[in-house]
Amino acid sequence: MSNELLSVWHKGEQNIQKRAGTYQRMVDIGPKFIREFMPQQHRDFFSALPMIYIGYTDHLSQTRASMLFGAANFIQSPSETELIINTQHSLGDYILDDIKVGDRVGLLGLEFETKRRNRASAIIIEINQKNIRLKILQSFGNCPKYIQPKTFKHNRDYGEFSTSMAANLSSADKDLITNSDAFFIASHFDDGQQGNNRGADISHRGGSAGFVSINSKGQLLIDDYPGNGFFNTLGNLIENPIASLLFCDWHKGHALHMSVSSKIIWHDDVNHRSHLLTTKKDTGSERIKRSLCFTPIEVERLTNGLAYCRLS
Repeated sequence: MSNELLSVWHKGEQNIQKRAGTYQRMVDIGPKFIREFMPQQHRDFFSALPMIYIGYTDHLSQTRASMLFGAANFIQSPSETELIINTQHSLGDYILDDIKVGDRVGLLGLEFETKRRNRASAIIIEINQKNIRLKILQSFGNCPKYIQPKTFKHNRDYGEFSTSMAANLSSADKDLITNSDAFFIASHFDDGQQGNNRGADISHRGGSAGFVSINSKGQLLIDDYPGNGFFNTLGNLIENPIASLLFCDWHKGHALHMSVSSKIIWHDDVNHRSHLLTTKKDTGSERIKRSLCFTPIEVERLTNGLAYCRLS
């Protein structure tokens, strides 16, 4: 296998691609679409965002999905391989001691109004009380599939933070989850090698409200809709099933974070058949090849953590 291919996809991603039937296509696509730099349009895109999603591992080595906020230009790009992010405004969960120079983080920029999104993985090369400077390791765009458009206003209660922890989901948590049209998942893979494809990742999962269901055991069930065939998230999960989910209550300005263990359910596996079926309005097809099952480990409620709320 070529060094070029190894630098794009790690073994977990390749294994999922092979089972899903996208591997040969990804051999050609990967080096063309996964870059070690940001094109100018990505640099401009990140710099204009008022919020960015970040996946990282904290000081307890737990994967975490979170958000950072600011006015336009709170993210700067001094070069095609660098981003500087002002970290002063977060969900209220940001702890400087959680990250350090040398850590690898995943970034997701998402513009709900235009349904545009770009992702990057990066390594922290400098950090202080206000900013982190990042070197880009991988940069690529994502299609607008399954993004539900939204417009936002400032949350006047942002900053009046409070948090609470629980082992299980409350009825209010379940209502938020099952009525959501999006969530964010942070995953992590590290086998000790120095390839650009190691480290944390964060991605968006979306659909019509109700695309996430909860079974009698309190597990979250989500069909894996057809996408770009990269399988960055599933590739991480097959190697490291512990992940982090973030649900945003855009109407009230709150957020729900949970650590989970994950399982990939393949529908062609007679020993693990899923009864989940997705309607054509989300996928264009009734055929879903696999689903995801998440079992909550720890639940964290973040009150007034969102700097923006959804316009009614």
